[in-house]
Amino acid sequence: MSSIISMKVARELEGAILSGQLKPRERLVEMDLISRLGGSRTVIREALKKLEAKGLVRTMPYRGAMVADLTVEEVEEIYFVRVAIEKLAARLVIKNIRPDEIKSLKQLSKGVESHLRRKTDQMIEKDSEFHRAIFKICRNQYLFDMINYLKTKAHIVGYNAWSLPDRIEQSIQEHRQIIGAIEAKNASQLEKLIAKHLTYSKKGYLAQLKGTIGQLGKSKERDLA
Repeated sequence: MSSIISMKVARELEGAILSGQLKPRERLVEMDLISRLGGSRTVIREALKKLEAKGLVRTMPYRGAMVADLTVEEVEEIYFVRVAIEKLAARLVIKNIRPDEIKSLKQLSKGVESHLRRKTDQMIEKDSEFHRAIFKICRNQYLFDMINYLKTKAHIVGYNAWSLPDRIEQSIQEHRQIIGAIEAKNASQLEKLIAKHLTYSKKGYLAQLKGTIGQLGKSKERDLA
């Protein structure tokens, strides 16, 4: 019974992390989580272990669990792999796409646009749903699972991108271009668009992360002066 409850708690926590309700480096105090989500200490610990396995939570000695963040090196390594496998999946999407699936993607894209323009609470979830729908068409479950795993691992990069200037409108245009490339069965164009989509988010996050590290360094220099 406790494992069923811990799975439910893990899903709720994962949703809160992916939606940005729980921020990177935010401490996950057991008693607070019990008050918020219910369950026992055992249930909460099992849920945190599940999320740690997904790379969403980290447990630090003497500090306990916290929402995971990514270093510059981790972001570079993850996105090196993401670009490679998503371009591979893009080629399979072009090869396997059916007319009814193109129609479905167009409808889904319009729904995403509506959420993005209104900046709804579901816009991040709907955007992710759109990208999952595209890669599902590659019809390779192992590749699809790898893409989802790395997207979840790098959730903070994607979440951060929405705070960048004009990102919403730019994302809408990129989605339209992606649909156009799929409809035209243009594999090379789809690969370029997917790489561009990923690279933009990565560069924005790294610029922010490096800026934060730089500010910390300056603060330490002032403290030592």
